[in-house]
Amino acid sequence: MRTERRKDSGGTRETPTPFRVLGNLACLDLVNTEAISEGAPVNLLGGFGDLLAWLEAASLLTDQERRRAAERWEGTSAGRAIFREAIALRGALRTSAERLTAGKSAPADAVAAINRVLASRPAYRQLVRRGSGLVSRTQSVEETALHLLVPVAESAAWLLEHGDRTLLRRCGNPRCILYFYDTTKNARRRWCSMARCGSRAKAAAYYLRNRQG
Repeated sequence: MRTERRKDSGGTRETPTPFRVLGNLACLDLVNTEAISEGAPVNLLGGFGDLLAWLEAASLLTDQERRRAAERWEGTSAGRAIFREAIALRGALRTSAERLTAGKSAPADAVAAINRVLASRPAYRQLVRRGSGLVSRTQSVEETALHLLVPVAESAAWLLEHGDRTLLRRCGNPRCILYFYDTTKNARRRWCSMARCGSRAKAAAYYLRNRQG
């Protein structure tokens, strides 16, 4: 479980969040906001506030950016619309992950969902100073709530265009529905997390060996 730093009257403290940022790609981390807990499906995104919390946990927003987005869009029709868009995008990305790991192509409606988010941000490049040098940055023509999902769509576009599909995997625990992109050196990662499914699998194997012995 990931923790976030929060400031209160007593200073900075760490608050646990329910989000597991372990997919190595933002698009998979969004997919993983649907999980299994104690044998039952769990939806970790219940509203726009949860979406903002996930974006911060996934390092797609800073704490300041999350607060600004909440002040601007939470409780508004735009906030509700972007939340529905996020849930629809999550569904499209999960279907894509299921198909890709089965050796099939991403469905057309998933590609359309990704492109719809990408098209929401008319932008241009600008040079800005960094130290003694210059770097180029993308600047939005106009900021809208849908821009919050652009990094997720860019991640999905990268996976479909450049990613090695053999490295896209579902957790080896048949009762787990989390996905990850394997970036380990030997490309032999099997579990969403060794602390969760990996340790459980080892414990089960140990129990079975002792029972058979």
